Amino acid sequence: MKLGITVSAIALSAGMPAIAQTADLPSPAEAPGLEAEEGARGKEIVVTGSRIRGTGPVGSNVVSVSAAEIEAQPTATITEFLRKVPQIQGFGVDSSSAVVSGGQGGTNTTRGSAINLRGVGPSATLTLVDGQRLSFSGVSSNYVDANAIPAAAVDRIEIVPDGASAVYGSDAVAGVVNFILRKEFEGIQVRGRYGVADDYWLAQASFMAGTNWGSGGVVFAYEYTRNDALGGDERDFVRFDLTGRGGRDYRNGQCSPGNIVVAGRTYAIPQAGVTPATASQLVAGTRNLCENLSIADILPEEERHKFYGYAYQEIGDRLRVHVQGIYSLRDYTAQAIQQGSTSNIVNLAVPNTNPFFVRPVGTTATTVTVEYDFTPLIGPIQQTGFTDTLFLTAGLAWNIDDNWKVSLDGVFSEDRSAQNTRRINTTVLTDRLRSTNPALAFNPFGGANSADNIAAIYSGVFNPFAISRTRGGSLQADGSLFSIAGGDVRLAVGAEFLRYTSDAGNAQGALAAPTVTINPKLERNQKSAFAELYIPIFSSANATGMFERLDLSAAVRYDDYSDVGSTTNPKFGLNWSPARGVLFKASYGTSFRAPGLQDLPLLRTGAGLTTATWTDPLSPTGTSVGLQLNAGNPNLSPESAETWSISAELNPGLVPGLRLAATYFNLLYKDLIGFPPRTTSSLLDPNYAFAVTRNPTAAQITALTSQGLSLQGVVPPVIAFLYDGSAQNLGSIHTDGFDFDASYAFDAAGGELTLGFNGTYTLGYDFAVTQIARPLDRAGDISFPVVFRARAYAGFRSGGFTVNALVNHVSGYTNTLVAPEQNVGSWNPVDIDISYEFKDSGVLNGLALGLSVTNLFDQDPPFVNIPGGWDPGQASALGRLVAFTLTKKF
Repeated sequence: MKLGITVSAIALSAGMPAIAQTADLPSPAEAPGLEAEEGARGKEIVVTGSRIRGTGPVGSNVVSVSAAEIEAQPTATITEFLRKVPQIQGFGVDSSSAVVSGGQGGTNTTRGSAINLRGVGPSATLTLVDGQRLSFSGVSSNYVDANAIPAAAVDRIEIVPDGASAVYGSDAVAGVVNFILRKEFEGIQVRGRYGVADDYWLAQASFMAGTNWGSGGVVFAYEYTRNDALGGDERDFVRFDLTGRGGRDYRNGQCSPGNIVVAGRTYAIPQAGVTPATASQLVAGTRNLCENLSIADILPEEERHKFYGYAYQEIGDRLRVHVQGIYSLRDYTAQAIQQGSTSNIVNLAVPNTNPFFVRPVGTTATTVTVEYDFTPLIGPIQQTGFTDTLFLTAGLAWNIDDNWKVSLDGVFSEDRSAQNTRRINTTVLTDRLRSTNPALAFNPFGGANSADNIAAIYSGVFNPFAISRTRGGSLQADGSLFSIAGGDVRLAVGAEFLRYTSDAGNAQGALAAPTVTINPKLERNQKSAFAELYIPIFSSANATGMFERLDLSAAVRYDDYSDVGSTTNPKFGLNWSPARGVLFKASYGTSFRAPGLQDLPLLRTGAGLTTATWTDPLSPTGTSVGLQLNAGNPNLSPESAETWSISAELNPGLVPGLRLAATYFNLLYKDLIGFPPRTTSSLLDPNYAFAVTRNPTAAQITALTSQGLSLQGVVPPVIAFLYDGSAQNLGSIHTDGFDFDASYAFDAAGGELTLGFNGTYTLGYDFAVTQIARPLDRAGDISFPVVFRARAYAGFRSGGFTVNALVNHVSGYTNTLVAPEQNVGSWNPVDIDISYEFKDSGVLNGLALGLSVTNLFDQDPPFVNIPGGWDPGQASALGRLVAFTLTKKF
């Protein structure tokens, strides 16, 4: 087995789409020469979690996902596939949600996706490409969008679900996800795929070519993906009136026609509208409610072009140079009714000077509030935008001798993200509501409005944008210091410099002449030094008694930031094998995360006070209109973490093909940088009661706007709440649990059968929302990790025929946002994959056909008593997706 592609027995080479821990790497003493280049082509042994060639991360496990596993799953993006890894949680930053959770600030307006290990937040997972950092993405530059990486170019994905800041620096709190891309390919390969679900489709095509000439090689890949939008109105379980399912009625009163509100009492406007002459038809206490929020897109329409290239050349016997690049272009369109600072549903203050003014009989108000929905007049909000990503690396490796190697590497990565939204021009709308001219005044009482009037009101625009860059270089030397009885004591030392910048701003106001605001340039320099030591005390060369193998490792890294200070983080690891086929591991380390560049400035991208209509348990109507604050905080300090784990692996020689493994993990994460979640359910969550100010005064609002924070949207005449969603060093997370993996591969029926089961069981998730709050165990609560995530699988391979079946399990959990609390059911979709590759010598040679079905039985997501009726953080709304794949190799 080549150690550069360390995949456990459950995956084999059959393309089994089951994810498991890799078999443990032998020590260099047991595999002499593997630390050097492999074969004439010079393919090096690089394992995520260690900077020492050939050793792997001592004490920590590596979960490996092969290219075959990715190819077998009909998903539009890599992150959709990775959500099925038990250690990865679905909530945080995801293309199915324009709302960001997991401690990330800002809205996910560009619909990117990030990876969330252990459920402690996407910002605590470090995403790498061949050990190098991608730039941050989104208009808030607040996450790494792994979907910029072309799946066709992936050789494997290595996941270390353990703290790794001692090796890689900031962000590796919960672990590292490293995308290892193809370095060698001979020939040409083309692939096409078409998938279809109810009211949804996706199309993918890829091309890859490469060649090697002994001392060098080149690989090129192109991937195209396009997928349809999936609207909420295309899934019958997406509803806001949940009374028929035993839930609440979450519909809002901003309808068309809507409702008149006077002194807190509502009057439903008749379907035909109301005029002063028919005001007697208004009945106090009545209210129109509507399902308008259900039409919002669950998945946006997207089109992606991705390019990948790699080339290397050996110069003589000891020098090697390489260059690598990714370029990704993504365009998207998403439909919504209310999104961020843009909303079609508003509360309008209508004065009695308006010629269409209607006052309910028996009232004396000179101004009334009208709950209103502009959607029938202007259509849903159409958000369009793009994310373009460039990633370039170059490196020079010098083998000083057969032992020591020096590497010089450079990286440049850039992300350009922008979003454009047509919206209501609040200045024009306010003028038209106050106008005394019937030809210009806007009528919100159910009467007609001219096309010119509507066009004038619908003349606003909002276009946030950001350019994020990461650039720098590293110098590293690694090799053997000296030999002991167990093998070579090896050392890696190095230094790194990285520079991060963010240029952001927005254009908003009137479409004809928007006001462009360019935020001050944000920049950060990071200087680092690191060292890692590997000591093989016992190996096959000197095994004795209870010590078939004993490896020790120690790593330390110092990071100095130009804006938030410095930090030093160590990590220690141990591998001990008391007998052949039995291995114990242990690790301990500290990690950290520096505040994001966009977390620090008060006037961050998108900063301001925005009107929002949210579900409100204290409102007699069920919803309230208030202001949500989005802002940064210059006084933030870095987050810190302490992690440790112990593992046991069993590969019994008496049962070839059997592998059993279990890991206990423990993570304490402190000083979390958090943005209280700004969602329609935020007022329901008692954990964030500290962020809510009821009936804020004008002085409180002025205190914020005087700092440069703008008011966005149609501000209601009565502000029911002020929600502080600004960045803060909040509380802590202490989580622990078990990862487990069992697999058995054996010969059966003329082929090879593989059975397996892997998953994660969370023992506790003690969450303190602030630094002074008492931690509460939230494992198994909504918006937190479920207690149990697992996969069971079976696969059979014979000749060119392969069939795989998988059962994915997400355990039930508790919906704490309602009283009494709701027990949410489990989610158990079944996936299958069938493929056949022709291996004759004729024209069909290299041709492969595949049929994949995810969610075979078309299982709906479990019912959750929250707005919308389902939880996108734990289930998919896509339903059964059937995909056909055709691959040809030349």
